Amino acid sequence: KVSQLEVLVTRACDPSLLEPNYALHLEVADYINTKKANTPREASMLIARFANHRNPHISVLALSLIDTLVQTCGYPFHLQISTKEFLNELVRRFPERPPPFPGPVMSRILDLIHGWKEGICAESRWRDDLGNIRDMHRLLTFKGYRFRDLPRQPDLSDSMNIKSADELEMEDREAQSAKLQELIRRGTPRDLAAAQELMKALAGANPDAKPDYRSQALTELSKLEAKVVLLNEMLDNVDTSRREKFASGDVYDQVANILESARPKLQKWISDAETDDPESLDIFLQMNDQINIVLDRFEAFKKGDYVTSSNPIPAELAGTSTRNELSLIDFDDSAPSHTSSSGASSHPVDELADL
Repeated sequence: KVSQLEVLVTRACDPSLLEPNYALHLEVADYINTKKANTPREASMLIARFANHRNPHISVLALSLIDTLVQTCGYPFHLQISTKEFLNELVRRFPERPPPFPGPVMSRILDLIHGWKEGICAESRWRDDLGNIRDMHRLLTFKGYRFRDLPRQPDLSDSMNIKSADELEMEDREAQSAKLQELIRRGTPRDLAAAQELMKALAGANPDAKPDYRSQALTELSKLEAKVVLLNEMLDNVDTSRREKFASGDVYDQVANILESARPKLQKWISDAETDDPESLDIFLQMNDQINIVLDRFEAFKKGDYVTSSNPIPAELAGTSTRNELSLIDFDDSAPSHTSSSGASSHPVDELADL
């Protein structure tokens, strides 16, 4: 009997498709993420066989599907593409000596392995479990295969994907469950011993060894703060003499979109922190204020209002500070002193108001 997974993968690799169908890719990804258990392994090995199909068009479609799943299925799938079985199956048709001009399928496989080595193997929280990818990259390099240095677009969306302490803990538990499944599947004495330790950790047998997820969440928040600083610096350096204008999709827009997308989640954190985590409330509120201020500056820049965009202090706060300056200067109730003080300080106050 053909499984649902096979049906979905076969549809995504159908040779009648002129190009990858990402809607079908997401169906496969949703199925893997929903079923979990052994599904990531079954999917990875099935797609690897399609990647070695005699029809190169099917192979390219399968490799495109793998690329999508790596981006959408997270650590459980990353763990499977880093197994020796998968990697050996992926390069099964590679000759001992590389051809002078690799075909499209071989080039795509090399690009994927290089991308994983530079991407998830360097940036994943569980990169230590992905060592086989680095080993395969090293082996292919030793045999003379060359990897293209493709320009790698930084994943800006990752910066906005801030996670709370609870979300980080849940993510960790899911990763540990996936690793436990893989260790039990391998079944070597060493793997079973590691599985036993992992089961103890999942059961909470050693609470002292539990990671500090709150600190990790604040570290996640620092990524967002870096984007606030970046956008502020870019707005500070706008070339007003040339009337630099906003262009949709430029760097300003990308960073602003990250902050805009992160704002609802941060506001939910603020709402939850009022009852659950009052210690973090001030941090969340300060970050929310910083985001609001810099986005207001950005909106002014988009409209061509360079005066407002160059001034990080909101108008209402600037007005308050001006009134405070006046009240501090005008400390004497006598009429002559009031006149002379206000007269002497009129120009400095006007200059401050113009900032």
